[in-house]
Amino acid sequence: MAKKKRKTEPKQLLKLETKFPRLDEKRPATLPVDELAKRESVSAPALAGMKTAYGWSSNTRLTIEDFKAKARSWLNSTGR
Repeated sequence: MAKKKRKTEPKQLLKLETKFPRLDEKRPATLPVDELAKRESVSAPALAGMKTAYGWSSNTRLTIEDFKAKARSWLNSTGR
């Protein structure tokens, strides 16, 4: 006896528009946190504390506005 073929559902492709921006769409530039710290003159100990507190690595990329806001809140906090 021949085996019956099972019906399979058609494969669905991922919607690429959710993963990749359109060419005409503007997105803010992101830079590594080490580069942003140099640009904003954040000291090495302060950057190390921010990396630990926020869970960043050297490869973490942020927008300039996000980094400035987090650095400002970190440097203005009393720590207690």
